[in-house]
Amino acid sequence: MLRCIAVDDEPLALDLLEDNIRQIPFLQLIKRCKNAFEATEVLQNEKVDLIFLDIQMPGLTGLQLVKSLQTRPMA
Repeated sequence: MLRCIAVDDEPLALDLLEDNIRQIPFLQLIKRCKNAFEATEVLQNEKVDLIFLDIQMPGLTGLQLVKSLQTRPMA
């Protein structure tokens, strides 16, 4: 089982990601995040194997988030 999070600032895109993730039996959605700051908090507190990540978000982009991680899950 791969533990994953979905990160996107658009609610409709998050809904679509969640629907797609739930259709794949070996994926477990741990958290939906509305921005990279929320995702950073989740990554500090949870074991995450995979990130579905929007690269263009206000404040901190998805690419900046990935570059800031010491240990990077699959993205």
